[in-house]
Amino acid sequence: MKIIAEDILTKKLLHEIRKYASLGVKVYLWGESGAGKDTFALYIHEASGRKGAFLKVGAYSISPALAESQFFGHLEGAFSGAEKAREGFLERANEGTLYLDLLDSLPMDVQIKIFDALETGRFIPLGGTEERNSSFLLVASGQLPLEEAASRGKIHPKFVHLFPVCVRIPPLRERKGDIIPLAEYFAMGRIKISRRKALVSYPWPGNVRQLRNFIEREISLGKKETGEPAMDFSWESSPDVIPLREMERIYVRKVLERFGGNKTRAAKALGITRKTLRRILKG
Repeated sequence: MKIIAEDILTKKLLHEIRKYASLGVKVYLWGESGAGKDTFALYIHEASGRKGAFLKVGAYSISPALAESQFFGHLEGAFSGAEKAREGFLERANEGTLYLDLLDSLPMDVQIKIFDALETGRFIPLGGTEERNSSFLLVASGQLPLEEAASRGKIHPKFVHLFPVCVRIPPLRERKGDIIPLAEYFAMGRIKISRRKALVSYPWPGNVRQLRNFIEREISLGKKETGEPAMDFSWESSPDVIPLREMERIYVRKVLERFGGNKTRAAKALGITRKTLRRILKG
């Protein structure tokens, strides 16, 4: 996806990560779900000038039982069912970028198994005896700051020292200057972006992903221009400012009620994952 950088905060962020990309250092990106961590990871890869592939490895695609084979690869006959040799993620990312999406969701035993190889680039395929080497740029992401994720037991403490650079990807509500340009990019001329003030003032708890889903939903409904992503409660009814997290929780509950308590449908409508929806409700 194209990076829209009209907001001054986004421009500063791109300048910062271009610098890290040129240095080839390991980078950890953190921020809310849907904020665009995947897109910024790809931007780092492209800015690094690496000739190899950008390989995204999602935490939920890793099987704890097969993790070593998935990362290190295996030789023919290494185990039952290994009818032919297969390259692992590390070898496939050689001369490119290995992007570990949601490192803080990767099982701890898997993190321990792959740490040394991620640090050095050296590994031995299953069934083999000779060490191989892969030169890749390592980028990872998570929803929490690295040290906080480690203190909560979501990321092994070793990773705190593995990543010299940790970059926060700010939520869309902090990058208001990007909202209308992003909406226009997603619309691609298929719908008029109206009610701009409402779009900019809306908190977008699902971030860029939610904005994209909103535009696509408006188009699918056959509208000629976008409506207002209105809240289901009145600002005038309360003399006090509602904390953003509480407002987010209230809105998510309202959406959940609309879908009869179906978390999967509510999460899809909001443009967030079920895990994020549960976290918001829990507070």
